[in-house]
Amino acid sequence: MTAEAAVETRAKRRKRATEARLLTSALEVFCARGYDAATTAEMARTADVAAGTFYLHFRDKRAAYEQLARRAKHDLLERWRAGMRPDMGIGDRVALALRLSAEFWLADRGRARLLLEGGPSFGSEGHLRFVDEIAAGLVRPGRGGGRIVPTRPEIEELVRLVRRSLGPLDLTARSGGRNGVR
Repeated sequence: MTAEAAVETRAKRRKRATEARLLTSALEVFCARGYDAATTAEMARTADVAAGTFYLHFRDKRAAYEQLARRAKHDLLERWRAGMRPDMGIGDRVALALRLSAEFWLADRGRARLLLEGGPSFGSEGHLRFVDEIAAGLVRPGRGGGRIVPTRPEIEELVRLVRRSLGPLDLTARSGGRNGVR
């Protein structure tokens, strides 16, 4: 790669900045109006760009929503990977993931509400890719450059631990009603 190729052009910087503004605006509009009521025109207006400019970056509001979700997923996984140490067991890796996830979603409750329950489904392919990325994070380096994959008994013990830990928080089990309502 030449030095010229490594330098980002002014046009590319402007395009990246406009896309970032559009994503910030999309998140703001989605959170204020809900996914269904949000419009691309309002997103463009909030970003202070022409309505057509939105379509230079995204095919529709679903594409903007999916980009917001991909960025959230990427940010969360990167925080998790950065916090892991090679000597961490599976339980510590999962505990780290849960703590970081809680902190991540609490930092922006509007985004959490939108992405976790307010927008369209990502379909099975998107969920499977995410699960694969999480599973890859549970594998830890072994001696001699090998990899230690969690065993079925480790996973089952982890599931029992999570159930025991979260059981007291399950209001439906105690009330006999849906969502804790009798």
